[in-house]
Amino acid sequence: MNCDASEPGQDMHPVARVLIRPFRPAINSAKTYNASKLRSDLVAGLTVAVVAVPQSMAYAYIAGVPPQYGIYSSIIQCLVCAIFTSNDHLTCGPTNTQALLTAATVTRIVEPGDPAMYLQLVIALTMLKGVIQLAFALARVGDLVKYVSQSVIVGFAAGVGVLIGFGQLADFLGLQVERSGDEYPGIIGITQRLWPHIAEINTITLGIAAGSLILIIVIRALSRTAPAALFAVVLASIPIYLFGWTETETDLVGRLPAFLPSPSWPALSWSHAEAMLGGAGALALLGMIETIGIGKSIAIHTGAKINANRECFAQGMANVTGSFFQNFAGSSSFTRTALNYHAGGKTRFAGVFNAGFVALILLLCSGLARFVPMAALSAILMMLAYQLIDFKRIIQIVRTSRSDAFVCLITFGSALVLPLAYAIYLGIFLNIALYMRRASRLHMAEVVHPTGGPFIERPLKDRHGDQPVVFLQLEGDLFFGVADELQDKLTMLINDTPRVVILRLKRTHYLDTTVLGVFDQFVRNMNARDRHVILCGLRPDLTQKLKSFGLVELIGPHNIFETGFGVFGSAKQAFTRAKELVGSSFDVAGLDTDD
Repeated sequence: MNCDASEPGQDMHPVARVLIRPFRPAINSAKTYNASKLRSDLVAGLTVAVVAVPQSMAYAYIAGVPPQYGIYSSIIQCLVCAIFTSNDHLTCGPTNTQALLTAATVTRIVEPGDPAMYLQLVIALTMLKGVIQLAFALARVGDLVKYVSQSVIVGFAAGVGVLIGFGQLADFLGLQVERSGDEYPGIIGITQRLWPHIAEINTITLGIAAGSLILIIVIRALSRTAPAALFAVVLASIPIYLFGWTETETDLVGRLPAFLPSPSWPALSWSHAEAMLGGAGALALLGMIETIGIGKSIAIHTGAKINANRECFAQGMANVTGSFFQNFAGSSSFTRTALNYHAGGKTRFAGVFNAGFVALILLLCSGLARFVPMAALSAILMMLAYQLIDFKRIIQIVRTSRSDAFVCLITFGSALVLPLAYAIYLGIFLNIALYMRRASRLHMAEVVHPTGGPFIERPLKDRHGDQPVVFLQLEGDLFFGVADELQDKLTMLINDTPRVVILRLKRTHYLDTTVLGVFDQFVRNMNARDRHVILCGLRPDLTQKLKSFGLVELIGPHNIFETGFGVFGSAKQAFTRAKELVGSSFDVAGLDTDD
């Protein structure tokens, strides 16, 4: 096949083509770039940046690291993801769920009072998560995310929202609370920390936090795209500046370093890697699910296609690269992605400009952070935590499906009381278990045909009396999950009177060796009783599989009928053959339904 001469990399060395392939989306975007797109991307990049800075600082606080590391993560991950993503509008960086899961993973390993080790492991966890995502992309398992239902995500996100909300109560109320090493996980541990200090509320802190939260709610009610978080941070900083308040009156963010992170190798021992592997896997899975879900929601408006494996690769590259620049684990952000789209971003370069503007804000405004109260960041996180709880979707799930509601509520509850990584695994396990339960239901019906009429399906009877021929229709995937039930049904037929059993497999999609083994044993038992099995409606690939297993020889080629273009053609042939075998009269007229 001839390639288009304009196809990128056609004349390159094969190795060069492989190396350049990950950059192909960015190269294609650059080829059609123009001044109009540049203006739109600059505006969108700046708009997202003014939202990303306060959010990133707040997420760093959730992750348990100083606020500048949230800004570092926003810069590096947004830049790298913009280069490799399959979606022009996806905006990556710190997120609330990733930050909380990071903290939940590392706090179980590091003893309280060792911030240097804590930060080291947070950065190492970022690298470990990225490596897992790159392995997923290499194995091309990104599409497996579609098997994780919305029930799991909605329940987990709601649990995270409640945890973040409760976790911010200390800073919202101005309580001085320290973490100890013997706390319970989840909301129980948070309550355990807060309760002894509940009478120590700082009225200044509470006033700033409540005022900031009210301001955010009002601004968001007036405009969905206005940088409410930035306004809250700026206005909350004014009394700190005017009254000269210090850490004595209320907790402050403090001056940030006015420089960008220099590259350094993340330190990770085998023992720590082993201890954090479960959390890293949960971060990788959650990041994939979030990214693909956000990409699909934006694609509804843009018409762009989402490549799950490429998104997995982009996330892996963003996190691995970020770990060399002191980042904590991040993913795609729904808030910043939606803002990028609504602000008029046209290409992936809006994400590049976003990263550049965030870096510029850090370099120019780092000294102003000493006036920012932690209470304002707490109010931002309270609002973001509330937005994680999708009340409408939860009500829909509960009203619509009992099994989906069970998965959603169990995932939600486990996120509140178990280590957070366990919650996502438990939700996915329940999701898969219920899917397997539904998939392993055998769909088998008996087919009868009144004289001169079409085929009619009815439930399979336990007894068939003197009926010499039984015609069964099987549907769906015939795999090991249905093997026991199938064997029970076929054994019932062996113990009954039919001399010929016709099995129609036209509507089956897949047969595994376990089910083929059940068929093999059934045919042998029928043959031993001088009775017969006929198969009809077979596709050529299915016939080949039966031949490879030895069933065609066992049943006899004259009892195998492949599907054709005629109306119920193979079924007519099967009934004619059954007539020959039992030596009695069968009316095969009136077979006028679709095969």
